[in-house]
Amino acid sequence: MELKKYQRRVLDCVRDYARLVDSANGNGREAYEEYLNRRDLHIGEGQVRSYSADLGTVPKVCVKVPTGGGKTFIAANTLKVLDDNLPPVQARAVVWLVPRKEILRQTIRQLRDPANYLRIAIDRDFSHRVEVLDKEQGLAGRGLDVSSVNDQLTIFVLSYDSFKNKEGRKAYQENSALMQLTNYQKASGMAVDVEGADDTALISALSGLNPIVVVDESHHAKSDLSLGMLRNLNPRFVLELTATPSSKSNVIARVSALELKKEQMVKLPVIVYRRDGKREVVEDAILLQRRLELIAGREREKTGRYIRPIVLFQAERRGADDAETFRKLKEKIVNAGIPDEQIAIRTGNVDELKDVDLMSEECPIRFIITVEALSEGWDCPFAYVLATVANKQSKTNVEQIVGRVLRQPYAVRAKTRALNVSYVLTSSADFNETIDQVVAGLNGAGFSKNDVVASQTAEESNDVRHIQDELADTHDGDSEADAGHEHDDLNGMVFTDVASSLPETDTEINEPAGRVDQIIAESTKAEEDFEQQVEETGDHAFDEEDSGLGEEDAMRYSIRNAVEESVKGLRLPRFMIRQQSSGSNLFAELDDGDAAELDSASLLENFHAGKCPTQGIHFSPQAIRDAKQIDVDGDSHVRVKWMSTDQMAMTRALFAKDATDNKRKTIRDGLLNETRIQERKLYGDGELRRLLRNVVEDMDDEQLNDAYDNLGAYARIVSDEVDRQAAKFKRDEFNRLRDTGTVYLDPCYELPASFTLRKPFDSLPNSLYEAEEDGMNNLERDMADMLANTDGILWWHRVTEKRHGEFSINGFINHYPDFLAMTRQGKILAIETKGEMLKNDDSRDKLELGNIWANAAGGAYRYFMVFAHDPLEGTGAYAIDEFRQILGQIG
Repeated sequence: MELKKYQRRVLDCVRDYARLVDSANGNGREAYEEYLNRRDLHIGEGQVRSYSADLGTVPKVCVKVPTGGGKTFIAANTLKVLDDNLPPVQARAVVWLVPRKEILRQTIRQLRDPANYLRIAIDRDFSHRVEVLDKEQGLAGRGLDVSSVNDQLTIFVLSYDSFKNKEGRKAYQENSALMQLTNYQKASGMAVDVEGADDTALISALSGLNPIVVVDESHHAKSDLSLGMLRNLNPRFVLELTATPSSKSNVIARVSALELKKEQMVKLPVIVYRRDGKREVVEDAILLQRRLELIAGREREKTGRYIRPIVLFQAERRGADDAETFRKLKEKIVNAGIPDEQIAIRTGNVDELKDVDLMSEECPIRFIITVEALSEGWDCPFAYVLATVANKQSKTNVEQIVGRVLRQPYAVRAKTRALNVSYVLTSSADFNETIDQVVAGLNGAGFSKNDVVASQTAEESNDVRHIQDELADTHDGDSEADAGHEHDDLNGMVFTDVASSLPETDTEINEPAGRVDQIIAESTKAEEDFEQQVEETGDHAFDEEDSGLGEEDAMRYSIRNAVEESVKGLRLPRFMIRQQSSGSNLFAELDDGDAAELDSASLLENFHAGKCPTQGIHFSPQAIRDAKQIDVDGDSHVRVKWMSTDQMAMTRALFAKDATDNKRKTIRDGLLNETRIQERKLYGDGELRRLLRNVVEDMDDEQLNDAYDNLGAYARIVSDEVDRQAAKFKRDEFNRLRDTGTVYLDPCYELPASFTLRKPFDSLPNSLYEAEEDGMNNLERDMADMLANTDGILWWHRVTEKRHGEFSINGFINHYPDFLAMTRQGKILAIETKGEMLKNDDSRDKLELGNIWANAAGGAYRYFMVFAHDPLEGTGAYAIDEFRQILGQIG
């Protein structure tokens, strides 16, 4: 199993910190501060919390990895990194701590299995000289003699409770089996006195080894007893791994959910569906499992990978009646026609999954009934569906187990999108509560609410909507009268033979009909949208000095107390659009049932790319070179070059065998495939096909042949022309709708009480917030300095483009001015700065829209565009020296 890109980055961070520990003579605090300094992160400046030295100078740091990110694999690979870079010791020992017995058994099994990817990585790094011991072997002294600990890597896998409870006291008692090792430690100066322990005890022997300590799921190990255990182990280094670091964790590396999605580690987004009652939840879960299994069968024909989708049924917690509740549910599922052997129960008292290999093709289990027992360490990527079957009025806690359906089988994205997402079915009357629970569960797994998609019942909505901050605005439409419905009672719940209606083939999968088919269709759309979001975000370009720290470590900065009164009740105007009486509504979700804030994309509702004239599309074959060759040159370096004339002629000869009509079809299809995904989503594939048909029909033979070699370049030319015509259409539509009163200005934007800053900047006075976002260029810094030191300016704020909650002037474009400012007389200034290289159509569009906005807003608002030197002629823009004089007169 190869390391993913983000896993290699984490190892680099651990290596860097370990080397600094070596340079600091083992002082963890000094190494941590230097580690942050090298990344331009500083303690005490609102960026990173100070080092938590609960183990004194012992280096104790944390790596944050969301659920499904391979924390255990990262830990296995860090052992060699730490051993090579920390100050050397005589014996090489690791204490690997886990929170519960289930994870203990699993970790020991994996680390002892020569064929397991964890053991393979460790054997590779330590030349197969590795011994894995548990507590009982340690107490018996097996593998704990002088030669063993000096000649190999010894890994002790222990639970957090190994030294805590009454049974754990054995580790503190005299132990003759360890006398040889402990006597050697005394003679060589390695022995450490452990309070309350005999000097031959297991804890004393471990302490004398000065081990590296790996703390898995470290958020469970924050009690005083846990810290005391760590101190008694006398570690030379403590590495914590968790999805949710505590406030006392010294985080040196973070992995984002996006990175996991990019590396095909998790099934995201999670799609949440509300059903009318408990019976519908169970029926749909059974049908959805069957549908997904049929899809998985078709997938296997293409890839050879076996997937058996599993449903987790979460039964309702009812105190002493738990057993009756989940056994009743199993009885109902069996009555629905599901074979008994396909159902297993896993609760606090019943474990029918013990020693079961759920990944085996021989395993029949497709349904697992639980309450809340499945948590960290339950590791089956085949889990796809979480179905909660609590009564409508019950508060179902899905938070603890939603992370169990996130892992992607084989860490490879499936070709069928429905196998790349996770599903949650609920009948809760409070749909918001369930959404909040799922979000909280994802937070607990290291993800965020942006990884959730919600859908109401099939009858209520056909669209799939990402959950934003307005979760509280989602309505379920149920009445209290529904609570007593007979199909919402476990005792009264009666199924038809669901199994008899299970589909036998997958032939109708592309023709959705019915509730479950709609789930598949919506999941496909949601996964496609999520994938596009991932692509548009771009790669996380972490360099060797980047730990991934920053966004989650940034702090929030509030509006300053001195200017708080000036913004109370202040609402900045934005353009609104009234709901259209006909046609599809492409506008944002309506705030008052009548109008919504205008988004420039909504102005394209009546734009048809297929009708764009082609006269403005010009191809110059001699100027386009998209065909490339990748080869190895004489010095064994891989090079990317233009194709030679002979090579292009050869490929054209192959192409020339096609009839002319086939050529044109091939090029049409190729141009569409090469069109940027945002254009395809914005304009629609159908419209673009119609346009490309016209474009290709107009091509002469030379252009046809050249287009075959340069599809990407030709597609960009077409897209650029469509974008140009779409921009003109938006401008015209914006003006038309303003003339009719459909688009109008309304004071609706409220400045947020606080912002999270990645690079806080607080060295200039009179800012609106306690700090503003840095990363400014020279002209922006000059403007900030001018605003901060002008007597007539009460406050100033630097606008960060496209930050959630930030102000923009919305019109035929969405324009984020660089600065907002308020004068002492209460006027609001919106200011855009432009370098000399930006005297272009974009600048003209922003200036035009800014002036429209200010004129419509009234005398209390002004808009300025400011250049470093020479402004755009005849536009009303200013050079910065001219603006300085105007600023002093505005007041």
